Amino acid sequence: MARIIRMAGISTASIALVLTTSNSAQADVDEMAACSTTGAWGQVVADWWGADDRIDFKMTYGDTLADGHHMRVRLVTTDVNGTRKNWSWHSDTDGANNGNKTYSSYAINDSGIFGWGIQVGRFEGNSMLNSCTDWV
Repeated sequence: MARIIRMAGISTASIALVLTTSNSAQADVDEMAACSTTGAWGQVVADWWGADDRIDFKMTYGDTLADGHHMRVRLVTTDVNGTRKNWSWHSDTDGANNGNKTYSSYAINDSGIFGWGIQVGRFEGNSMLNSCTDWV
């Protein structure tokens, strides 16, 4: 009987070890939001796996249409209340198909970051002509 109890204890400990280690392996996965619209594309990648007040991210983006317009990209987030925050725009004004731009930074929101994504737009001056948004 003692042998059966010891074996049950080892099995339970093994299961607990598998359950506790599987979450930490999953937490270290980058997530990505990406979209494209006429004349522009962008993506944002972050190592983010749940509600927090800070997100570290890297954006890659570019102008894809020789039409005299420029493109912009920005991080978008939602807080604990579902309120959307639009972060600063980053532009590509070097012309179409002239290489990709990258921007790495972080965003902090005291109300928490419960969702995030990217907004990409094509502009004439400060007027947005078209855009897309993708959320994680």
